Amino acid sequence: MGYHHPRARRLGVVLDLTRREEKDALQRWGDIQQRLTAEQEKRTQLDSYIDDYRRQITTPSASAVSAGNIHNSLDFIQQIESALLQQETQITQLEAQNTSARNAYLETHNKADALEKMIDRLEKEHQQEINRREQQESDEWANRRR
Repeated sequence: MGYHHPRARRLGVVLDLTRREEKDALQRWGDIQQRLTAEQEKRTQLDSYIDDYRRQITTPSASAVSAGNIHNSLDFIQQIESALLQQETQITQLEAQNTSARNAYLETHNKADALEKMIDRLEKEHQQEINRREQQESDEWANRRR
């Protein structure tokens, strides 16, 4: 956008840079949100596996279940629980990153909006000054003709 006020022109460059930063921050936030959602889905899947294996052990069946099968299932459940703990740690870290990325985006967005409002105000003031000068010149010209 072409600005007329000298200061607005300079701030326009800063605004362009800030809008690029804002776009990048939004992209980072979106990427982290996608990773967080994927990790939460993995956690849900692990929870489902544990439930399935526990159900297999505790649900009576028509055929006899060997002690070895029960032992193997319990070992596998422990492995899944360990994976779940790691998954929870990963999710906690991603949630913290998500919050940080969101805050970074909002800060940049607010900064860009403030710059835009300042530029608009400067341009409006500049236009008012031009209008005032033109009116003054018009009044002076009209007074000279009398």
